[in-house]
Amino acid sequence: MQFKDLGLDNRLLKNLKHYDFKKATDIQQQAIPVAIAGKDLLASSKTGSGKTLAFVLPMLHKSLKNKSFSAKDPRAVILAPTRELAKQVYGELRSMLGGLSYDAALILGGENFNDQVKALRRYPKFIVATPGRLADHLEHRSLFLDGLETLVLDEADRMLDLGFAPELRRIHKAAKHRRRQTLMFSATLDHAEVNDIAAEMLNAPKRIAIGVSNEEHKDITQKFYLCDHLDHKEAIL
Repeated sequence: MQFKDLGLDNRLLKNLKHYDFKKATDIQQQAIPVAIAGKDLLASSKTGSGKTLAFVLPMLHKSLKNKSFSAKDPRAVILAPTRELAKQVYGELRSMLGGLSYDAALILGGENFNDQVKALRRYPKFIVATPGRLADHLEHRSLFLDGLETLVLDEADRMLDLGFAPELRRIHKAAKHRRRQTLMFSATLDHAEVNDIAAEMLNAPKRIAIGVSNEEHKDITQKFYLCDHLDHKEAIL
């Protein structure tokens, strides 16, 4: 199936064409129509399956088609378990924002808090964040989520394994209103805590499972690098 067959806004199709994206992957074919329809989603797919665009594209499509709930609050927040993954997601989001009059912010733990406060005061419409630091900004009242339209949990199983359940619940409570859509992605749906928190945060979600989570992924090569310090690690990444 081609991206043009999924009902996406022409401005997004133009950006996809610029990066030579034509055919949607399995997870994109199944998740995008569900998300565009405004339904909550609980999805599982292998790493490298294209799941980032499976939530970025419908999130942007809805923002282009619908009026914002709030002039100042972000329209969407994407949570990722690690700094590295958040940076990857942010990069893909930025690529799809080309030519659109939207701003985005990357909010990570381990970086200057006051600089992030300044970035949030510019009222970005899209935020990619690690859950601990986002919860810190909610506590500091440098961020409000009353007008949040879409909450995305990417690799929810890893966030829970890393102990972020309290932060996820804090974020959920800050944006708990009936109009919010929640999209949750996990490497596996066979995870008790994932299902528990999905029951709390999602409303009658559509469940999608693509592939087998413990199946060997032939498209991934693992490499090991020795790093001298954090800056060296960041340079390699």
